[in-house]
Amino acid sequence: MKKFFKTLLLLGGAAVAAHFGLKAYRRVNGAVKLSKSLPEFLSNVYGEFPMVDINRSLNALKIKIGFSQEILDKHDDIENTVREYIDDFYPEVGRCSVEVDIYVKGEEEGEAEAEEIPETE
Repeated sequence: MKKFFKTLLLLGGAAVAAHFGLKAYRRVNGAVKLSKSLPEFLSNVYGEFPMVDINRSLNALKIKIGFSQEILDKHDDIENTVREYIDDFYPEVGRCSVEVDIYVKGEEEGEAEAEEIPETE
């Protein structure tokens, strides 16, 4: 009887580990596919290829999208478009916390380069 419960416990533990491993794999795989398809989708919708940076943590997804100032002035619904795209095509990614940050393409890149390279006189 003791051997039966030990076997049952091991099989149950393996099944739980496989379940959570499969869920984690689907989320990571969805984030990778999203990073490849989102720039193309936004390019087709808005006519400009954006800078897209996707960071995935345990239960959160942070997406930074950079467009030129002209596109940001014309369209104020970019964040909603991205959220709808994720909900429609990548529901496993949309289940976690998704933060969408939209910025002007030239501003943050220049600031990051200025921080990395110290000025010497």
